[in-house]
Amino acid sequence: MVSVAAPARPAPARPRRTDRPRWRPEALLLGIAGVLVAGWHVDVPALWRDEAASVGAALRTWPALGGMVDRVDAVHATYYAFLHVWFAAVGYTPFTLRLPSVLAAGGTAAVVTVLGARLAGRRGGMASGAVAAVLPSLVWAGGEGRSYAISALLASAATLALVHALGPHRSALATAGAWAGHAALLALATVVFLDDLLLAAAHVVTALLLGRGRQRFGGLAAAVAATLAVLPLLRLATAQTGQVGWIAAYVPASPWHQLAVEQWFRSDLVAKTVLVVLVAGAIAAVVRRRVPAGALAVVLPWALLPPAGLLAAGLVTAPVYWPRYVTFTAPAVALLVGLAAAALPRLIGVIAVLAIAATAVPQIVADREPHAKAGSEMGDAAALVAAERGPSDGPAGIVFGQYNGIRGVTTRIEAIAYPEDFRGLRDLTATGPLADSTALFGSDIGATAAVPRMRSLTTVWFLLDLDADPQTVVPTAAMEAAGLAPTGTFRTRGSILLRWSRVP
Repeated sequence: MVSVAAPARPAPARPRRTDRPRWRPEALLLGIAGVLVAGWHVDVPALWRDEAASVGAALRTWPALGGMVDRVDAVHATYYAFLHVWFAAVGYTPFTLRLPSVLAAGGTAAVVTVLGARLAGRRGGMASGAVAAVLPSLVWAGGEGRSYAISALLASAATLALVHALGPHRSALATAGAWAGHAALLALATVVFLDDLLLAAAHVVTALLLGRGRQRFGGLAAAVAATLAVLPLLRLATAQTGQVGWIAAYVPASPWHQLAVEQWFRSDLVAKTVLVVLVAGAIAAVVRRRVPAGALAVVLPWALLPPAGLLAAGLVTAPVYWPRYVTFTAPAVALLVGLAAAALPRLIGVIAVLAIAATAVPQIVADREPHAKAGSEMGDAAALVAAERGPSDGPAGIVFGQYNGIRGVTTRIEAIAYPEDFRGLRDLTATGPLADSTALFGSDIGATAAVPRMRSLTTVWFLLDLDADPQTVVPTAAMEAAGLAPTGTFRTRGSILLRWSRVP
């Protein structure tokens, strides 16, 4: 165990020679708990736009994927490549899309348990891991078909590697190996999600606070090495910052609410409960004269510097901060809360962790509702298409209309998310197969231009989003001239489905 207590005055703690990172049984149990919590009803919420982007990117060919990330979403290139391999092995469903994130959420709880034990003893580790398993931001990430949960896991592993590197080693070779491992994990975390590069700055601060002599240089060298390793990706991604231009147009009701609540807790009640635990733990630590200065030197830079860095970057260029982009700092908050709970008397500390878990339940349940993800109705639209199609359709095609007022995005996004419901329908507006496209959601021709493609079809469907502005115009005259007539109108939440059939 790495003790960070200072009986007389706060002082950075030093690992003993016998202290090595080691797996603990409670880490496995809390990791399983994290998987169970994150995996609960994980396939219930409908996929939303960002997850559809993950699916569409991963299901295209390698050349098309390379061409796509050269134009857009380079920040997620490694994650898309991972999903491409993953889907090749297990196939695609909404569940298999989210499964890696579920496992990563559990892995994060396990690593946080080990890290907490190394910083503050077994009680601190168990409390930290338990909080990580139920912290709403990490549970949300565990149910998201994006890279956030994996980046949180890698950030936790990189921080554990940093703590190990700062400890004493038996030889110069062992020291160099520890710093090389830390740099490699930093680089891996960054290529999975580019904003994790801000963790390198936090780790430099920790190394300067806790390191001695060459250790401080080691921390700086590891950060530089990780940065150099990801420099090509960094250059490409910074040239694509226009894709987050929507952030500048968004005016939050309360920026402080984003920073204090949304990025870590997703719930006012959880945030208030955590605040009470932190204050009580801080008072207990001061009264008992056991201020964990060394642990705080690890946790606070990790939690605070990345959000501050994104906010500062937004002052120089366009805004780039968004709460979910700093999900990789949530494990640091779980550690901080675990430290506070461990500073309390044992029974009170257990009650504190249980209180956080209890207040997290409503938010976790809300995040597993069918329309939890940005109110997404894609699942409803896909189910409507599947329900209304039938054997009498004959050869059939579909026209995808404008989607939700987002330029260049059509309701094809729903077919990307739920391909089984659209299987057998000819995409009449696509310029080519999505698998070969370098556009995020494919490229389109207009509905009128698609009419000549309808001549060999018996049935043509139009899938229109009711929130689209402007709405897609159905080329009625051209379709009637092509021998088609309207034969059905079907509605569901947020969508309308039109059926045109060939006149005998």
